[in-house]
Amino acid sequence: MVNKKPSLLLIEAHHEPSPADLKFYLDWLSPQFEISNVYIKNLATTNVNQDCIVVTGSKWQFDKNPVPETLTDLYLETNKPVLAICWGHQALASAYGARITKKSFIERSETIRVEESDKILDELGLFFTVWESHYEHVVPDGKLKRNFHIRAYSDSCKVEVIKHKNKPLWGVQFHPERSKIVGRQMAANLARIALRPPTL
Repeated sequence: MVNKKPSLLLIEAHHEPSPADLKFYLDWLSPQFEISNVYIKNLATTNVNQDCIVVTGSKWQFDKNPVPETLTDLYLETNKPVLAICWGHQALASAYGARITKKSFIERSETIRVEESDKILDELGLFFTVWESHYEHVVPDGKLKRNFHIRAYSDSCKVEVIKHKNKPLWGVQFHPERSKIVGRQMAANLARIALRPPTL
């Protein structure tokens, strides 16, 4: 008997719909999920029927481009498992009142150090290497820590992985869709979470 894949809503947050960028996410997630995707400006409701949600990165910047209200509402209202990536991670933290700051552009491999284990990080160990590409960072102050645990950090970024204290919401500053073995393990972890979501 073939196990059924969990369903996933992939929210594409690029400046404009980008088949080339979207392909990285589809190739990364399709072994584990049945995927439906929607461009962020076409996200019309916070009512998601899929088992879980992934929000992509983006070149949007917080000091120039406001986060679409429907995405903020989705982050605040959903009880579905969410994995938010790069800009999506920043938007998740911002939705709950955290501050975002701009620093020098980073585009390189980075070693992640795990502070506290988490289901989304299962089988990755205490250190792992991923791809980073961003200007902006989540600020690790009380506004973030009111709602989120910081699960991991790196030399260049003090907030690499966050987990909401009461809901199955995760954010990662790095790009698992471009991080090969690490990305595949995170996708498998998210699939397990989606099949057995935490009791709220």
